[in-house]
Amino acid sequence: MEAMAQTATAESLKVVPADVILAKIKLGETVSYDHIVVKGNLSSERLALTAKQILRIPFEVKVGQSDTPIIANSSIIINDSWIQGTVDFENMIFKKPVVFQNTVFANSTAFNSCAFNDRATFAGSDFIEDADFSQSHFMKPADFSEVRLKGPANFAGTQFDDSASFELNALYSLASWGGAIFSGPVSFWGSWHNDDTDFNLTQFKSIAMFDDVLFDGSTSFLGAVFGDAASFNATQFERKANFMGADFAAPVRFEFAIFNQSIGFDSAEFAKIAYFNDAQFNQSVSFDKSRFDETAEFARCTFQNSTDFSGSVFALDCNLNDSALMGPTYFQGARFLGYVDFSGSQFMDDALFENTTFEGPVDFSRSCFDKNACLFGAEFQKNAHMENCRIGNLNLTAASYPWIFLHWDSIGDFQSNEQAYSAIMKNYENLGWTEDSRACYSDFERKKAQLR
Repeated sequence: MEAMAQTATAESLKVVPADVILAKIKLGETVSYDHIVVKGNLSSERLALTAKQILRIPFEVKVGQSDTPIIANSSIIINDSWIQGTVDFENMIFKKPVVFQNTVFANSTAFNSCAFNDRATFAGSDFIEDADFSQSHFMKPADFSEVRLKGPANFAGTQFDDSASFELNALYSLASWGGAIFSGPVSFWGSWHNDDTDFNLTQFKSIAMFDDVLFDGSTSFLGAVFGDAASFNATQFERKANFMGADFAAPVRFEFAIFNQSIGFDSAEFAKIAYFNDAQFNQSVSFDKSRFDETAEFARCTFQNSTDFSGSVFALDCNLNDSALMGPTYFQGARFLGYVDFSGSQFMDDALFENTTFEGPVDFSRSCFDKNACLFGAEFQKNAHMENCRIGNLNLTAASYPWIFLHWDSIGDFQSNEQAYSAIMKNYENLGWTEDSRACYSDFERKKAQLR
């Protein structure tokens, strides 16, 4: 129905031959049209001819591609129109504004390796087949808002010196911004990505906004660099997402984000505060060997599957309070250098803190460990607060701590060696918790008797 409506619209518009437009560009005349159908191919190859040759030589005749960039000194403004043929403006330099607003590109479109010295606007346009803007250079604002790209979209290696907008885009096929450089602010707010999307090694030197984006395909920001604030608030990832090795040099927000498949932040660097509050991780999530130089906020999160923070470093505070962790949780070898807040969180599967270092105070109060809480070899340099905590099975073998505020009746089974029993009994004696010390000793004697 949509294609029929577009065809009917095209049939009612005035027809302008593509060669007329090319001749104007060759002569440096302003190209300004509204509500037209462009018949024929727009090609940089034909701009190697003179204006007379463009108009006289049929466009079916092939013209050799020049290695020298073609310079267009014309403003090109085509609004509310339909381009029937292909567009191949590869390796062109556009000195003046380029505007294709609310225009349909019915065939393949190529603006690759181009330089846009003035503003470029494609807002509201439809690209029915592939659209190639790879290795191009936008020196002024680039507006691709409300664009519908039904074929593959390629912006790999493209440079944006000024602001860029991809807001409310609908991308039906593969899309790539891999290796692109955004020197100005960029917004993908409200866009929809139906297929796989690639932002690998992309550089965001200014503000990057991905709020309310729907990624229906796999998404990769492998090794991407965010030099300024980035936001993914309320963004939904329906397939796998990859932020491995990403570098966040400024605050980043993933608040209320939804990850419906596995997500990887392995070896990611968070130089400033990272907000993941109220996020939903519905499959496995990994922050293995990631680093948080400032506060890490994971309050009220839901982790439906395995959660891995093994080997991660939290240089300041970490807030993971009032969260639900339904799968196994791994913090082996992690280092917490500041205050840690796990208060009110529920660990429904094994929680593994083997050889984890806590240099600041730790708050596990009101937390619930339904299965195993393994703190084998954990090092608490400050007090560990576990008031009103519930633990199914606790392992404190080889763990060290100055004070641990955990009542004995909060532990279902103390699965630890003799030294760990001795250490926690001494802890109770130092706290003056006589009943806890007696109950712990009785449990230790009972287990020894069972082994005889």
